[in-house]
Amino acid sequence: MAGQWWGTGPLWAVGLCLSRVAGQLVEPSTAPPKPKPPPLTKETVVFWDMRLWHVVGIFSLFVLSIIITLCCVFNCRVPRTRKEIEARYLQRKAAKMYTDKLETVPPLNELTEIPGEDKKKKKKDSVDTVAIKVEEDEKSEAKKKKGEK
Repeated sequence: MAGQWWGTGPLWAVGLCLSRVAGQLVEPSTAPPKPKPPPLTKETVVFWDMRLWHVVGIFSLFVLSIIITLCCVFNCRVPRTRKEIEARYLQRKAAKMYTDKLETVPPLNELTEIPGEDKKKKKKDSVDTVAIKVEEDEKSEAKKKKGEK
């Protein structure tokens, strides 16, 4: 009966854990302890004969230049007053209206006369310029005067 109690009780599990932990313990060495590294100060040489404050300064300047560049490229200045916020909103609204109107303007070659182009070969869908209309009116008036004489 004692054999059954020993293999199934909670003391058996505790004994098993203790035996495993005891197997992992390392015997202390008799060697002298390792010396501590010198404390880290601003004059500590880090690499390439540069002191710690040199490395921190160069890294800080690098990060600052990246931040300034990004702020200039993306225009991330935050307006400070309500007036500035409203002015920026109106400016964006006006710019959007301008671009919408600009899309409705026909191309330049349809609005102006191209030098050397045959005036008789006009497309029906092309837009007449003021100069062409004046010339046509002068020609029609000249024909009327010749017909009257």
